[in-house]
Amino acid sequence: INVANFRFSELSAEEINSPMKKLAFRNADLTDESFNELLKLLRYTPELLQAEFDDCALDGVGDFQPSESDIVRELGKVETLIIRRLHIPRFYSFNDLRSVYSLLEKVKRITVENSKVFLVPCEFSQRLRSLEFLNLSENLMVEEYLRNSACEGAWPSLQTLILSQNYLKSIERTGEILLTLKNLTDLDISRNSFRPMPDTCRWPPKMRFLNLSSTGIWAVKMCIPQTLEVLDVSNNNLDSFSLFLPRLRELYISRNKLKTLPDGSLFPVLLVMKIRENALSTFSKDQLGSFPKLETLEAGDNHFVCSCELLSFMLGQPALSQVLPDWPDSYLCNSPPRLRGQRVQEARPSVLECHQALLVSGVCCALLLLILLIAGLCHHFHGLWYLRMMW
Repeated sequence: INVANFRFSELSAEEINSPMKKLAFRNADLTDESFNELLKLLRYTPELLQAEFDDCALDGVGDFQPSESDIVRELGKVETLIIRRLHIPRFYSFNDLRSVYSLLEKVKRITVENSKVFLVPCEFSQRLRSLEFLNLSENLMVEEYLRNSACEGAWPSLQTLILSQNYLKSIERTGEILLTLKNLTDLDISRNSFRPMPDTCRWPPKMRFLNLSSTGIWAVKMCIPQTLEVLDVSNNNLDSFSLFLPRLRELYISRNKLKTLPDGSLFPVLLVMKIRENALSTFSKDQLGSFPKLETLEAGDNHFVCSCELLSFMLGQPALSQVLPDWPDSYLCNSPPRLRGQRVQEARPSVLECHQALLVSGVCCALLLLILLIAGLCHHFHGLWYLRMMW
């Protein structure tokens, strides 16, 4: 729809009084003037909670200056604002949105995805006093401008910040910049290209969740905050994990290069671990037993060596299926070649593979008995005398 020339009909609010909860614009063309007209809708939708703009275009520079008689001071009950893939042709002439600062003071959740956002002015951040959730994924944020956005007094109520797929380079600087967010508990900085992780970092004091997936990291160090309860380091280049995290309850470490399970003593309260698509070849009762409280383990799509020890353990534990939600379809043998591609649950190695010691002992006993039998017969029938005579 093209709302570039939209003008609102002057009906009284009592004539409409819509019970609408959500208003969404998709593929709409807007201008600065039509935006001002759309704000008048708020008078007729007193129950509106969420406004959404998807794949819209704004042909303007953000000069939202309604006349004094038409000014809307706030967004009523609106708590959620979502903007995705907003196209602004005159992007580099865009204003700082000072005219709408007051409109967003009571909004609790804001999402602005893939819209070329590179800065939230400090003054604007300070005015967002009620904001609890902010998603700035797939934008142009870098550390220098993030420092201005997260200035002292910015986003005082913010609990969740998503900065996935931006242009952040330093984990250390990112953590230091966000120290001003005293109530931040959840941070998603996935899909950024970070430099190697330093040994130490500083983070907001209440951090509980950290997403570092798809960031290209090669190792985890003491830079990771000890307060975490959930850590996601999926889709990286990790070949080991030896960091002690005393409060960690959930660990997501799929699509890495780990060859063995991490030591369970590092995570005394761990409940959930997802370690799919690594290089695991086996795990044992002792390894699983080192996780005292583990309830869920997803370890499918690894390179399992279907040895007698692994099969004996996996098939001898009926209760294991309660811990492995992806059992049995995701657990396939990678070797030996005879069993490759078979499900671990259905693999049956040969007797020779699983009872080699017993087989060798049996053969040796049979040979010994045969030798004794031949010796006895030779003695009984004077075999040695006949051999000497033949010689």
